[in-house]
Amino acid sequence: MLETPLRQAATVLLESAIRIAPPEAREWGEAMRGEMNHVEGSWAATSWALGGARVMAKQALVSLLIPGRQPGVEPGDELFAKHVSLHEVALAVGAGCVLAGLLFFASPPFRQAYQVALRPWVFLFEGEHIQPRFEALARRAEARHDPEGLAFCAVRLQNPYESARLAEEAVRLDPNLLWVYAVVALRHPQVSEVGQWVEKLERYDPQNALLPLITADSIESAHLRSGRWWRPTKEQEQAFESAMAAAFESPRFDDYLDRVAELNRKVVPRYGFYDPYEVQSRDELDLPHWAFENSEGFAKSLLQSGADLEARGNPKGAQDKYWAVARYGQVIDSQGRTAFEHWAGTALQAMSYKQLHTSFEKGGQQSEAALFGYLAAKFDAVRGEHAGFPSHSAFGPSIASRNAAVVAISGLMSLVFSVLVVVAVSILIVGTRRNARRVAQRARPVATLIVLSSAAGLLFSSVTLYLTYRPYWYIFQTAVLNGGRSQARDLRDFLMATQMLPGVPPRVLLNALLYSGSPSFLFYVWTGVTLLGVIGLAVILLRHLGEHGPAGKVQPHSRVP
Repeated sequence: MLETPLRQAATVLLESAIRIAPPEAREWGEAMRGEMNHVEGSWAATSWALGGARVMAKQALVSLLIPGRQPGVEPGDELFAKHVSLHEVALAVGAGCVLAGLLFFASPPFRQAYQVALRPWVFLFEGEHIQPRFEALARRAEARHDPEGLAFCAVRLQNPYESARLAEEAVRLDPNLLWVYAVVALRHPQVSEVGQWVEKLERYDPQNALLPLITADSIESAHLRSGRWWRPTKEQEQAFESAMAAAFESPRFDDYLDRVAELNRKVVPRYGFYDPYEVQSRDELDLPHWAFENSEGFAKSLLQSGADLEARGNPKGAQDKYWAVARYGQVIDSQGRTAFEHWAGTALQAMSYKQLHTSFEKGGQQSEAALFGYLAAKFDAVRGEHAGFPSHSAFGPSIASRNAAVVAISGLMSLVFSVLVVVAVSILIVGTRRNARRVAQRARPVATLIVLSSAAGLLFSSVTLYLTYRPYWYIFQTAVLNGGRSQARDLRDFLMATQMLPGVPPRVLLNALLYSGSPSFLFYVWTGVTLLGVIGLAVILLRHLGEHGPAGKVQPHSRVP
């Protein structure tokens, strides 16, 4: 039952191979197909067809890689024919490696990996506060009158005044984006519009502890003028304390980062803005450290006032102060969305539980004292690192740093190998000129070897770059398109590590190269010197090949008979 379909499939395979074979090999293939009719047994005929198809495919590949071969060469032996030189085979293999390396750019993970690999060098020479892609995206969103695109840029631009302008334009086009004011104010509390924004936000989202925190930091940032700290006035101190007291009394906490994640899912595919450094669902836009510092400072003042009340014989009033700190920490911990917010909430609770433990122990309430002693030890030891928190790390910082180094080095080496291939091919092309044929004959073996080895290195670097970055590409896609937070810390650690040259921050490296002779930077110094030397030798060789013309040829010496 199986023999007839098997022979038919073998026939179709051999006929397909004949159609893709070069013209001079098709006659041989037709003979193979004719002989197959006389082969007894379907399995034997299938083996015969597979052998013929293999030869035909080999001929098609040879015709593609080594065009212009001489007719009359027996099919199947063309790679070993005398007219196919080792030079041509090496160039064909090198061309195949280059083509395979270039085909990786068709893969979105590889394109993003290449962008990530070159990022530390961009930071080194341009600076990390330059955002040309975001500025271009903001112009596109303004031209399209897209409020979500404007809000997307506003919450991430590092220019405070441009960020504030885009936020106001986004809210003007879509009033439902009013929450953008809070995220922009968190990043840029120094802008003059913060006071007006907070008033609107308090009507939009009352009893949110985030809003008094923004007000407090805006008051505090007013003390910094022209980079100098100025002593606050009594009115400013009172306003700051009132804002912090309102934050501690608020029953809710919302940082609006879930709405930022929703904005990512809409805007990123709309504009094709797949930049992992700028587009991070939650971790890039976190509760600023100043918010915790202000909260910690105000909590300490409440705890101190409670201790003073307890010293004056008012343990009930003291415990109310301690409980105010604990409730605020619980709100931040239970309603926060990032690891830092959980850490801040648990740290504040640990401070208050210690005071409550001491207060109840002094009052002889041993059961309450034991409970708060347990809670104080528990929260102080954990320090916000909750087991099972969605953004836990699966790889670890050390693996992230290693992978970042591999990605950065692979990207750099692929560039170096590409330059070497271009230089070597240029030498071969220049060598084809008639007036440079003698020099080209001497340079051809070296240039061919460079093409082959550099093409192989390019392919190896591309494969390494693709395989190393691919897991992080999936994490990024999950975070942006689906709003997931699984392994978000791995992505954050990896991106932070890739913003440095392997082991050295770019700004530190630049300053060290300019102002220091530390031996720890000799590796980078000599790497740069080596690259410059290779480029210089290539330029000299190209000029040498171009200048050797007919004058460089041996002229015949005339003799008088």
